[in-house]
Amino acid sequence: MNLSNKPINQYSLQSLETWLTDMGAFKDPNNPSKWNLLLSYWNATIIFEQEDLSVLWESKGQKTKRLFSYNISREDVENAIMQGP
Repeated sequence: MNLSNKPINQYSLQSLETWLTDMGAFKDPNNPSKWNLLLSYWNATIIFEQEDLSVLWESKGQKTKRLFSYNISREDVENAIMQGP
């Protein structure tokens, strides 16, 4: 099985943090379950919530939020995050 096709709930916290860091995200200093990704055209906030992974995109003052089940593959989540709002 391609590792990126594994559901995100099957990764260790350290693996998920490395994955987000490799994407260019950084951990919020005040909230260890919150990560920020700043790109040219939009920003994304990724939050490990109790039941879901939430992603909040902000672009030109508009906000879009989506929730992802922890059963979804890492690849699908990464594609959604990088696609943007």
